[in-house]
Amino acid sequence: MAMKKIFAAFALSILVWCGAMAQTASIWKSAEDAYAMGDFDGAIKNYESLLSSGASSASLFYNLGNAYYRKGIIGKSILNYERALKLDPSDDDARHNLELARTQTLDKIDNVPEFILFSWVRNLRISLSSNTWAVLSLVFLAVALALLLLFNFSRRSSSRKLFFIIAMICLLLLVLSYLFSLSLARQAGSSDTAIVVENIGSVKSAPAAGGNSIFVLHEGTKVKILEKVQDWSRVEISDGRQGWIKSSDIEII
Repeated sequence: MAMKKIFAAFALSILVWCGAMAQTASIWKSAEDAYAMGDFDGAIKNYESLLSSGASSASLFYNLGNAYYRKGIIGKSILNYERALKLDPSDDDARHNLELARTQTLDKIDNVPEFILFSWVRNLRISLSSNTWAVLSLVFLAVALALLLLFNFSRRSSSRKLFFIIAMICLLLLVLSYLFSLSLARQAGSSDTAIVVENIGSVKSAPAAGGNSIFVLHEGTKVKILEKVQDWSRVEISDGRQGWIKSSDIEII
């Protein structure tokens, strides 16, 4: 009797999952059809419906970003391109469209200069996805172990030296790829960056409506969230300036 109940529950869960997948596919197709017909409001509605149901993927955010861009809603388009790149930093299409959308923002903020080595490492890290770096780390591990076995059984000193050196390089690449994978995975789950989605967001000196306005930000500007106090968030922009903005004026990437 217990086994029958377990089997019935399992079968029911499979039916529910299949039904949910069919519904998701139907909404996705409706969104794509609406976009193809130029009905960007309909596409946005369907894509947002998928997000509300718990669906999440780089392609979903990318398509939603495209729909918002075609509607001229730059802040939301940048937000969704950023979300797509957060899940898959190697998505060249999302990165290209993000840069295109950024050219239409009003705030032109200078970045704090970055040491060229840090820029090179950062660009290398985002050249692949977290899962790809994880797979590479396993490949480097397997190669390193194979080379160490060859080192152990080889009798020629020159061959042993070569096997050992290449094995150490593979172990170094293993550590590097694992750290890249780990950092990208943590980045995907982080909530410390946001995009201004209101046309104008006033940044104040204190978390209160009566605080002095330091500067204003426009939709599409990326900010780093430092802390939150009730309905306010203390943010920092790329040139180092900080201040308080209403949390409703921004959306977390």
